[in-house]
Amino acid sequence: MFRRLVALLFASLFLVPTIIAQEPSSTWDETHSLSWEYAFETGYISTSPLFIGEQLLVRTSGNSEPTVTAFDVSGTIVWQHSNAASRNNDMSPLLTVQAGQGQCGSWPEMVLVGWTSGLVEALNSSDGAVLWSTQTEAIGWGITGQFGLDGEFVIIPTRQGIGQYCLADGQQQWWSETGLGWRNGVAVNETGYFMGDESGKLWQIDRTGTAISYALQLGKIRHAPLLMDTGILIHAQAESGSTIVVFNPLNATISQQIPAGSSPAIPVLRNGYVVTGDSSTVRILHCSKDCVTIDEVPFHTNGEIRWLDDGQILAPSNTPESNWGLFAFDGKENLTYSSIDVGLYGYGTAAPTQYVIGETIFTAFGNDQAIVRVYSTLENSETLSVDEFDWGVQGLLFVMFVLLASSSILLLSGRWEWFWRTSSLFALILLVLIFPDLSSQWSKSVDERFPEEPSFEEWNEQWPDTWLGTQIVIFEFNGEDHSVGGLVGHDDVFSLTQAACEELEIELIFESTEIGWYVESINGIQGKGWEFSVDGSKGVISVDQSMVNATSIVRWTPV
Repeated sequence: MFRRLVALLFASLFLVPTIIAQEPSSTWDETHSLSWEYAFETGYISTSPLFIGEQLLVRTSGNSEPTVTAFDVSGTIVWQHSNAASRNNDMSPLLTVQAGQGQCGSWPEMVLVGWTSGLVEALNSSDGAVLWSTQTEAIGWGITGQFGLDGEFVIIPTRQGIGQYCLADGQQQWWSETGLGWRNGVAVNETGYFMGDESGKLWQIDRTGTAISYALQLGKIRHAPLLMDTGILIHAQAESGSTIVVFNPLNATISQQIPAGSSPAIPVLRNGYVVTGDSSTVRILHCSKDCVTIDEVPFHTNGEIRWLDDGQILAPSNTPESNWGLFAFDGKENLTYSSIDVGLYGYGTAAPTQYVIGETIFTAFGNDQAIVRVYSTLENSETLSVDEFDWGVQGLLFVMFVLLASSSILLLSGRWEWFWRTSSLFALILLVLIFPDLSSQWSKSVDERFPEEPSFEEWNEQWPDTWLGTQIVIFEFNGEDHSVGGLVGHDDVFSLTQAACEELEIELIFESTEIGWYVESINGIQGKGWEFSVDGSKGVISVDQSMVNATSIVRWTPV
């Protein structure tokens, strides 16, 4: 009787749905394929690519020839426009302007480009020809923030002010002085314009150029304020951590303060929902009467965030050897995160861009490696196909069914030794099939429950503003810090350290080993060796293999 019950149990497994059989998948690899890629020789991609007029525009900077490059839909270069005078990392997003006319005159479809040299140019989107240009002030840096459009005018946040310029010819209508700004984007509404500065002031400017300020004193404002019915949302960056602020300009009061992590990303707003990011968390808030945090997930992002038309959210992870984050919000209370592999790893702050040609959806990615990769997928496409059928898995499933049947027969016939052999083999194959999923889920669960506490190398207020947005190296000699900044264009710790030593005129001695370059002494100090950190994270591989981004801070400490 016992043997019959056990045999019945084994046979019943035939009726259980095979949970590891192939099903339609929504993973990135199964729904997207690489259409084309292009590797620039030097520089960084620090802002999101822009699609206009059947062309993808990508800007690179941080090298000897900052450039805007236009590609056709197949990845062939159509035109390029450079500005050799823009010597720093250009972070002002490219801006599309549709054709129009006003009292200033008429203008065609064009792209506006702001450079760190202070130059603003309007380019013909079809061939890159300069339609007009205007020079703004450059105090260490020039243009770094997001432009605003207001009818026939473009509103330009300059290094320490804001100006109104005609779209037709670039003529300045007025310019008003504000505080010193960096990545100081401008927001536009019916009352005028809003922007922030490095001292933590929020500026309100009317359409005649009259400016007033509100001293929030909560940290640097490095994004265009988000204008909502609830108030003005700002993610202010402090020396340690940051604060999400809701400000009411009608009574000049702060209505909400939400503590957040270090080095905030640029927040995005859609239909009353706000997504913010920092060096530890991505969170979603719903802002009605008040802003309420709905959900948050551990993730490190410090730049642009893209909210796609289908409701999903994409963000770069600004860490070494990292993938990209894909976030989905169910419209209620759950924000879910998955990592996607697009073949670009490491530091990045530029958001992807998505565009549609015919029925094909394209997504363009770029990061600090100065490589652009474009993926495509069919709109509402099914992902399961004959090519995706996993013959290896299905073969193992067939063997498992044979083993189940054999085990049942052997058990009923009383051949215990062979029963245990076949059933053990069945269990082993089952373990082989499910172990990768189990380990993956366990790892994900541990990461979510016990996220790694991030460490950071904070900006020193005593450093000159000209170092903002550049690479910085700190050497510790006899308990004192010796810093050098304003460095650009370096891809790894080794190259950056060499440049810093040349700048400070100190000796650097190193040797080549089987696992990479090893630093023996700096400035004649050898001791027990030297260790380094990148943006607060301790280096664990050789200096030539440790990547840095456009704004990395490297610290060298004697052991």
